[in-house]
Amino acid sequence: MPSSLDFASITTIDQLNRLALFDFRGLFAALQPPAAGDLSGRYRGEFVGPGWLRRLAGPLLVVTGLGGWWGKDFDEQGNAINLALRKGQLERVFPMSLVEQASTIDGKSGLALHYAKSNPFPWPLIVDELRGITPQLILGMTLADLGPMRRLALPFVLHPVEGERGL
Repeated sequence: MPSSLDFASITTIDQLNRLALFDFRGLFAALQPPAAGDLSGRYRGEFVGPGWLRRLAGPLLVVTGLGGWWGKDFDEQGNAINLALRKGQLERVFPMSLVEQASTIDGKSGLALHYAKSNPFPWPLIVDELRGITPQLILGMTLADLGPMRRLALPFVLHPVEGERGL
């Protein structure tokens, strides 16, 4: 990867996994949000970024009640829900609403997923902001409204699942 970080050339998981955690803010700012109406169907999720973050993400989600995270499912009314693989079955857990809002990361207009207040702690304090890398790859940045954690954005990607009405 070039040392100047040409964000326009970053289009693969391998390239994303070579970025430092704080490089994701620059990449995110260089991207455009997907159209809300285009997000419909099932998306497979994947953690991206430095190896230490990818190794810690799964165990961290177990502690917060989202162990086995598999991806997200979006409906045509602007609702979404996480999918978790548990005992060999996909479970629908922790509903969210898709909201058009200014990004906490860069102030630009964009899309964010707000977790329902009925979800267990810490999820009502979590927001996932979304931008498109390619039509088949969406970058998500998870932010927590918890004191100094507000500045920490954790990256993941979503891939549309073939035959499930993805992008």
